[in-house]
Amino acid sequence: MGRMDNEPELPKVELLNDRLNLTLAFSKRYKMSTAVCYLRLHFPPELSQTNDEEIEIALANNILARLKRSIRNIDTVIKINRTDFAFLIVDITEHDCKLICERIISSISDTYTIDFRHFSISSNIGICMFPYGAEGPEELQLIAKAQMYVAEARGENQFSLYIGELDQTASRKVLIENDFPYALKKGQLHVQFQPQYNLEKKAIDGAEALIRWNHPSLGEVSPAEFISYAEEAGMSNQLFFWVFEEVCRHIASEKTRIMKYSINLSVNQLLLDSFLQDVTEILNLYSVSAKQLTLEITENIEIYSVKTVNDKLNVLKEAGFTIALDDFGNGYFSFSDFIKLPIDYIKLDRDFVFSLWKNKKHKGVVLPIINMAHNLGLQVIIEGIEDQTQFVEWDQLGCDIIQGYFISKPISFEAMMASIAGIEERAGDVRNQG
Repeated sequence: MGRMDNEPELPKVELLNDRLNLTLAFSKRYKMSTAVCYLRLHFPPELSQTNDEEIEIALANNILARLKRSIRNIDTVIKINRTDFAFLIVDITEHDCKLICERIISSISDTYTIDFRHFSISSNIGICMFPYGAEGPEELQLIAKAQMYVAEARGENQFSLYIGELDQTASRKVLIENDFPYALKKGQLHVQFQPQYNLEKKAIDGAEALIRWNHPSLGEVSPAEFISYAEEAGMSNQLFFWVFEEVCRHIASEKTRIMKYSINLSVNQLLLDSFLQDVTEILNLYSVSAKQLTLEITENIEIYSVKTVNDKLNVLKEAGFTIALDDFGNGYFSFSDFIKLPIDYIKLDRDFVFSLWKNKKHKGVVLPIINMAHNLGLQVIIEGIEDQTQFVEWDQLGCDIIQGYFISKPISFEAMMASIAGIEERAGDVRNQG
């Protein structure tokens, strides 16, 4: 969803901190309990793509009205971002706090009808109470947020009250979410490369660029853990262009025999008005050709106009970029839409490949896909290949490019360049044995 500039004003986060400090001082003096609750709304994917400001404002007004009716006049509700709210409930027992949270979830988790369109919204709430759970304002807020993740793990429309033992998985999520907005400016992000082995050329001729986060206390954090936070924080476009520039910088740093470097691209970024201009400026800055880059479309596209996506992709192809469709096999769109896309590669979804391999159905299912792709003039990339047996079987199935830990795990650019000859020799030996 876009910005909701006309939605009702709520107190800012600073007010929550001030109110919490005052309430805690009062509660300590008069020995009262206080609850901090963290609420997260869950919107359906199609809602974020409406680009209809009137629908967004109407939905926001509806939800906020229900929220205000669900709490007492003496309580405080704070909007943190598009999906998250915090509640400060004063002079409350544990039992009554649970009743209020149940009332909130029942009130706002509903199907909303706006302009004859239906949007189903769910929610989760985490609760931490003073003085039973924590005494400091920051700790209360962090624990409440962690408990929200515990509630999410239980399912939709659940709440969770902290009872003295913090869930480690939830704590990790809170730490990642709170620290990620500062990761880029503190220089904690870096790009690794996973080589791609071309079976026809018997050589490494491609590599996928993958962003990584070296967290100061957690160590290496995978994109699966932080990309969703980047999207919520409005940083996904910034991250894409940072990765794009890092790849171009590496390409320009030394002569490389690798033909294609793949970069993940969401449709949201593709549809930016200035996208082609922005990437062209970076290419020119480093004297890199678009022909050296493959853009992997990584997002559900069925909720977009196929014509709009096609037009944008055609412009990129005319500029020299290679286009790959990532996560093929997840059933996001119809075959009739698929054949309209101006793409050069399909990349079979890693989980799809693994499930087929596990159930010994990969030959019967994948072979027709590979043949179909070849008949359409497309090449097929198989990712997630982890051992020699898988490598040999997928080679025999006729796919074009192999990617996975058997070829190489994601590594630094320098390590990849130094290991290419060894990877090719090992792959050649396995094929000769097979």
